[in-house]
Amino acid sequence: MKWSDAYLDQQRFNTDSEADDLVARLFSAGKSAELYAALGWSPAQLLQEEAHPVAQFVRKARAQADWLEPKRLMRSRAFFVKYGLEIMFLLGIVSLPFCYAATPGNKALYLSDKMRKQAAKRLMDTASFVMAVLSPGSWENGSALLAINKVRLIHAIARYYLSKQSAWDKQWGAPINQEDMAGTNLAFSYIILLGLERSGFTLSKTEKEDFLHTWRYIGYLLHIPEELLPGSLGEAYVLTEKIKTRCFAKTEEGQVLTQELIRFFQSQLPDWQGRLLPYQMQVFLGKEVSAYLGLAQHPIWTPVANAFTEFKNIQHSFFTKSESFPALLRQQAYIKGLPLSGNT
Repeated sequence: MKWSDAYLDQQRFNTDSEADDLVARLFSAGKSAELYAALGWSPAQLLQEEAHPVAQFVRKARAQADWLEPKRLMRSRAFFVKYGLEIMFLLGIVSLPFCYAATPGNKALYLSDKMRKQAAKRLMDTASFVMAVLSPGSWENGSALLAINKVRLIHAIARYYLSKQSAWDKQWGAPINQEDMAGTNLAFSYIILLGLERSGFTLSKTEKEDFLHTWRYIGYLLHIPEELLPGSLGEAYVLTEKIKTRCFAKTEEGQVLTQELIRFFQSQLPDWQGRLLPYQMQVFLGKEVSAYLGLAQHPIWTPVANAFTEFKNIQHSFFTKSESFPALLRQQAYIKGLPLSGNT
């Protein structure tokens, strides 16, 4: 079996050794402040500092995969321009909660105080990454590669700290391990496609396969093993169900993370939309995953959320989708202006 339990068990102890080695080396040399400072540099600075080890790392491109089809990346960017606003909405109410349901992977988020106390920042960082890898021109100007390699270092820093905490049980595997990374990649690709279709949009097989192909390449550049990067929608379904069977469960960590995310959204939305939001999550996540996350059914709001979703589905079925990218850019500008410190 391609994704046997034995294989996936092994991947729970595997990480990105190249990023881990650089972080460990810099911390051992007392250069943690230098590392954090470099991660905040602009793309121009990272390109100028030729000798700096962090700049060298984030500029380094992995050998091109022999299965990569650049034209499919181009088509996916057009897809993102068309559906960008909807993709970002689904990222917040479906993809992140989907990741929170996976344990023990969700413990890495739960045990990180910075992430637990800053739902707004976590959402903004995730959205910024997706924008960096899917926006038009991001591959041509090099910003996509820089963003991907920065994330590799951020993950390595988190692993460095979490692995030293007494609360981290080594039987869980490594923090942010390769199986969890594969699940996150699916949450940002395959689960998004399911969410768009649940929203009533009619997607062609080519559009869906191209979007999955793009995230396969992003995962490859994140140094996720190629065996964990599905090459088709059928494979994506099989691996998603396998990870759900292995990892999804009802946990305090998943419920706390989900409630913090909901509270942030509710603080930004009109009252009625905020009340509806948890039940919209249920519509997209399904009863089983919703139950894991502590999202209870409601005699009034659950039917309202279902009716609201079906109404939007009808709208999306009858009206041609126009580009949502300009609206997405305005939304991102607004989110960047939000205060990101303290509990949310």
